[in-house]
Amino acid sequence: MIKFKKMHGNGNDFIVINALTENIKFTKNKIAKLACRRKGIGFDQLILVYPPTKIDTDFLIKFYNSDGSSAKMCLNGIRCAALFIWQEELSPHKTINLQTASRNIECTKKNSNVEALIEKPFEISEKALIMEFSKKLSDQKFSLVDCGNKHLCIKQSSIKSFDLEALYERLQPAISKHNFNLSIYKKIKGQVHIRTFENGAGETLSCGSASASVASITLKKDKKIKISSKGGNLQFASFEDKLKMTGPAANVFSGTID
Repeated sequence: MIKFKKMHGNGNDFIVINALTENIKFTKNKIAKLACRRKGIGFDQLILVYPPTKIDTDFLIKFYNSDGSSAKMCLNGIRCAALFIWQEELSPHKTINLQTASRNIECTKKNSNVEALIEKPFEISEKALIMEFSKKLSDQKFSLVDCGNKHLCIKQSSIKSFDLEALYERLQPAISKHNFNLSIYKKIKGQVHIRTFENGAGETLSCGSASASVASITLKKDKKIKISSKGGNLQFASFEDKLKMTGPAANVFSGTID
């Protein structure tokens, strides 16, 4: 029997498992069955907490999408992983350094929220890649951003009723080949509204790395920004040479897997 906690960050939901003392592994098929919202537990991603493999980190966090494929990192998930570590008393420290497949992330308790300090996302300037997406998007304004995960961020005049899945299907050959997630966003005064279609998970209520990617674009003009999704809000601010994200993480229920 494997114990788990069902958690969420702004509606982006996960099951989190302690793999510190056992080398727990799941097949892609098993993960997909567990992720099913009708016949399984239901989640966007599976998160496993392992011992670190780098000296300057406290834990290694691995992420798996609902279709069983692996993900380099997840910023909503990293807040849930941090809360799990504190709730399970796996670390006495209020600030912990978490290792992911793409970068290290420092997490700190902030009342009911978790603050994550990450390397600033950067815009991808590869000309051939930009040209490939330009041909598919015509005159639409877009950015290609690397936040540990790669994101195609498209600015829209309206996003509420936009057919995001149809756009994803149209762009999927290029998106899948280059491993990008897809986001559309709209800025209104000091706030940005966003929707994201994630590879391996579909449209989610919130995506932390997509929000961070869009925040990095808008923070060129603003010192701080609120990113709003269907699941809730995330706050972003520039902090020296890094990006600070503050947002919620919550425990939903606990259970066991046979």
